[in-house]
Amino acid sequence: MPRVASFAVITIAGCLCAAASHADICRGPSAPTTFPEPATATDADILAAQQSVKKYLADMEDALRCLSTTHNDAGYNHAVEDMQKIAVTFNGVLKAYRARQQKS
Repeated sequence: MPRVASFAVITIAGCLCAAASHADICRGPSAPTTFPEPATATDADILAAQQSVKKYLADMEDALRCLSTTHNDAGYNHAVEDMQKIAVTFNGVLKAYRARQQKS
């Protein structure tokens, strides 16, 4: 019976190590950290920011699929929250930029 218990402990430890390595595999890209200032941004600045956000969101879809496959619900939820924060931030910049354009 002691051999069965030690085998179970070794098996569980191996599963935990495998789960930890899966979590590392599912890392997404770094989120954009800077956005243009709406009061001074040019069309090119806004377009570049939009493209970086779109690329980030598309790349994060791969991470979400991985997190879903590995059943990492907490990681999945955190990734979705990060994606939403970036989208909200960019949309705020875009809205302010468009409001400035309307005044001109």
